[in-house]
Amino acid sequence: MSDKKEVERDILTLPAGPAGNAKFKVKGEEFQVCLMRPATSASVHELQISLKRNRELLEESAKAMYALKEGKEKVDDLKSPTRNALIARANIDMLIPLINVKGGVAAYANQNEAMQIEKHVEKLLADAEKKVAKMTEKKPYDSLILILIVAVLASIILYFLLA
Repeated sequence: MSDKKEVERDILTLPAGPAGNAKFKVKGEEFQVCLMRPATSASVHELQISLKRNRELLEESAKAMYALKEGKEKVDDLKSPTRNALIARANIDMLIPLINVKGGVAAYANQNEAMQIEKHVEKLLADAEKKVAKMTEKKPYDSLILILIVAVLASIILYFLLA
């Protein structure tokens, strides 16, 4: 039993105390995030709920990385979703072994989740940049369609004026 407690304590090395700051470097920018260890009395079920919620937070963060506001061609805020993604990933990395140590079953959901935290978040940002570029990309036929619409409307107006 004492071995289990020691493993639980060493799962994620944080500064002294139940909470600690961790530094991550993503795309050349340093982020400092506060991480909380789960309570030692947390049940496997509670830890699994936390794991599920952190996966949802990671997904929400990824979506926020490419959320464009109407009429804009860039994302206004990348820092918040990046920090949220870092926290979620760090928690996932902490929760999976903790759930297994306590007798539950948890595993990394996919190859991205198994990546190093910084690499995963950098990949999320790169994917978001590609989506934003694709969403804001001007289609060559957009101008042609606009010209055709103006020409048709002008023809209709001329027809009624001359008739």
